[in-house]
Amino acid sequence: MEWFSFIAADEHLGIETQYIYRVVDDVKITPVPLTPSCYMGLLYYRGELFDVVHLGNLLRQEKAKRKDGEWIILLKWSGKKLGFFPDRVRGLVWVEDQAGSQRIHIEEKETIRLITPDLIWNKLLEFSYGYSKIPENIQPGI
Repeated sequence: MEWFSFIAADEHLGIETQYIYRVVDDVKITPVPLTPSCYMGLLYYRGELFDVVHLGNLLRQEKAKRKDGEWIILLKWSGKKLGFFPDRVRGLVWVEDQAGSQRIHIEEKETIRLITPDLIWNKLLEFSYGYSKIPENIQPGI
């Protein structure tokens, strides 16, 4: 199985290549107000709209700063679209069947933690901006 390897939040991470749509750079991201600090904005790429986050900052929960020339990894899965900035791109890694293991060892003293796009998506959804439910004193439709 092939994995895309990168570094974010000082950790070696990998995502199955089946989720990778494109790896792009030099694209315009439109900022969105009132979003978490790790949320970089929206990217319109080849007729599709992607939310873009800085993954290292999302995992560390720090304020994101974009540098020129950074790669953006675009993911597509289960009808969702998400782009992220890793701290550094490593490349492709071939991994034999890991039988459900969450970590793989590729070189001496180097371990890659395998993640899924849903893990990133759910981490982003942990931020609560605005109401998570309708306040009791507000009646829908009134």
